[in-house]
Amino acid sequence: MQSPRKKLLLWLTALTLIMACVPSMAVPVSISTLNPNAINTFIVQTANVAFTQTASVPTLTATATQINTSTPEATFTLVAPIIFPSSTPTQREEYFRVKHDNQLAEFNYRSRTGDPKWPVDRWGWQTPEVVRLVVATKNAAGTHHTTITPPWEAYMDALNDYNKKTINYLKSRDTAIFDGNGFPQLESMTMGGNIITLDEVKNGWGRVHTMDYNDPGSVQKFDYTNRPDLVHKFVVVVWNRTNKTTYFVNPPPGAIYWPLVSSRIVWIPMENLEGFPQLPMAVTANMTQEIKAQPSNDSVSTGFELAEGSSTQVIKYYPSGSNVWGQVSGGGWIALLTHKKGAVTYPTSWQMATQPPP
Repeated sequence: MQSPRKKLLLWLTALTLIMACVPSMAVPVSISTLNPNAINTFIVQTANVAFTQTASVPTLTATATQINTSTPEATFTLVAPIIFPSSTPTQREEYFRVKHDNQLAEFNYRSRTGDPKWPVDRWGWQTPEVVRLVVATKNAAGTHHTTITPPWEAYMDALNDYNKKTINYLKSRDTAIFDGNGFPQLESMTMGGNIITLDEVKNGWGRVHTMDYNDPGSVQKFDYTNRPDLVHKFVVVVWNRTNKTTYFVNPPPGAIYWPLVSSRIVWIPMENLEGFPQLPMAVTANMTQEIKAQPSNDSVSTGFELAEGSSTQVIKYYPSGSNVWGQVSGGGWIALLTHKKGAVTYPTSWQMATQPPP
């Protein structure tokens, strides 16, 4: 039998062991509520900052990134810059001019009207200088008729300033564009001197880039001045029997335009095209000219000029109507080809064999 003293000692020992197993009271900590939009806000801010970087620099950039570590100093790591695509990328097109009759062996390097078999009594010595755009990559392929719907007709009328005489000539069944089935069946063709771009080159044929037939509203801003590759100009070829010379004029009503549109893919032989000289290229001035801020005669000057005999590098083209402008590496634009009153002028050493429409 245990004495009262021993019982008390046992109870104290048990109580000590029990208290050692009880967890201590935690001190409450105040935690701020997380803003659910914080992550989205951070992502947007990061994207906005990254977008301001120059997208044209392809090299890696050493970016200082501070990381929380046990060391008191920041840790620096190499981070590749995030490049976000710009919403207005620079368009780099390769342009071609459609060759004229006097550049083609099939017309004996003169106007088609100079052929002894040409029906002069019916067509005269002047005729539209048509060039077929066919539906397959073979010479035996035919052309295609695209139905001109009311929106396309309204656009075509606007291109010709709603001039009734001009429009009637354009829509006439015997004046090439609507030849065969008549209006509104637009035949797939262009005319000599006009500019085109290509979506593909295959086996000596080029797939012609045309307007989107299903979206006529997207082209209302285009005209012969700002997009001569998509708005083409009517060209009449003439054979001068006296001096045996081929030349080109407007049709009787004057300048006429139509949209280069097709509801099917169309092709043209590469031998019918002359490509613009490859860029960049160095040119030498044949005459002194102002360097313009924009590719237009009406543009203000940059305050600089390209003096006769001096050279510069052209890095980009801008065709405007029957003229061609070139952007120089130092900034600004110079005239590469001007067309006034039937006379073609090359202000620099840049030249092409195919002249533009009159």
